[in-house]
Amino acid sequence: MKKIIISMGDPAGIGPEIIVKFFDELYKKNENSNVFYAVSGSQNILKHYINLLNLDLKLNIITKENLFNNSYFEKNSIALFDVDTKGMDINIGKISKDAGELTMRYLNHAVDLVEEGVFNALVTAPISKDSINKAGYKYSGHTSFLADRFNTKDFAMILKGDKITVLLNSTHLSLKDAIEKVTIDNVYNKIILANKAKEIIGLNGKIAVAGLNPHNGENGLFGTEESTIITPAVERAIKQGVVVEGPIVPDTLFVKMLQGKYEIAVVMYHDQGLIPMKMESFGQGVNITIGLPIIRTSVDHGTAFDIAGQGIANCRSLKEAIKMAEKIIKNENK
Repeated sequence: MKKIIISMGDPAGIGPEIIVKFFDELYKKNENSNVFYAVSGSQNILKHYINLLNLDLKLNIITKENLFNNSYFEKNSIALFDVDTKGMDINIGKISKDAGELTMRYLNHAVDLVEEGVFNALVTAPISKDSINKAGYKYSGHTSFLADRFNTKDFAMILKGDKITVLLNSTHLSLKDAIEKVTIDNVYNKIILANKAKEIIGLNGKIAVAGLNPHNGENGLFGTEESTIITPAVERAIKQGVVVEGPIVPDTLFVKMLQGKYEIAVVMYHDQGLIPMKMESFGQGVNITIGLPIIRTSVDHGTAFDIAGQGIANCRSLKEAIKMAEKIIKNENK
């Protein structure tokens, strides 16, 4: 049986809402096929959304020791590792130190369970980077936290859409700092990770590598990174047997992906890849961290504080993230 743990994300965001909506749809459509799902979160917050949405769901509080008691497989139930909110002041839709602290408690507990082998994969609801930093956790997001937690330098963020899937050379950095990360070694390592990701997430097409500058630098008129950095990285990967092309002019790369010429692209910075990917698949894309010793997927959106608590959040991306986690578990067990 596959076992997946979902961390609730920021309690003031839409994470709790999309989680209860996922379980509601799961039971209504009878989609639960040989998978055990559990949540690392807070009972009172999830209960608030169950009541707000008038859902026929109940919460079963579980521990690691009684995890697979048959009562937790009841229809319309959510298995919950309850993290106490006592003493915490949570205001829906608001950034706060307390929300950041709870966010990290949910996440650390869920990671512990996957690391110990109790669960096969981690799926994360969205967090507020501002809130976790206010709570003293100096990370730019899930990806940097997990890389630090597992002491890995060889990792990457992937955003998978329908036809556009991108692997980022750098994640949450200023554009100036992101450009400094465009080195031969970094780009080469990301190409290797993209090649590994193809097998794990089930892609068969070519890898493309984006250029950095307009028109690929136009023979050095607008920059030389394509000739001095990206091309040598691509050539090194080709020598290792990787099927990859690049650098591809960025303003036509994603058109070619929509036409099916490439299936995954290594992009040089965050917005270069996420803007086209989200234009194509926003709300149904999946965030995947490659290079960790655990399986981790996530939604393709943030906490959406502007609509939190209104009952209008869509759980589609969470469903896709969970499906992807199940797919990776299956592929890794082949």
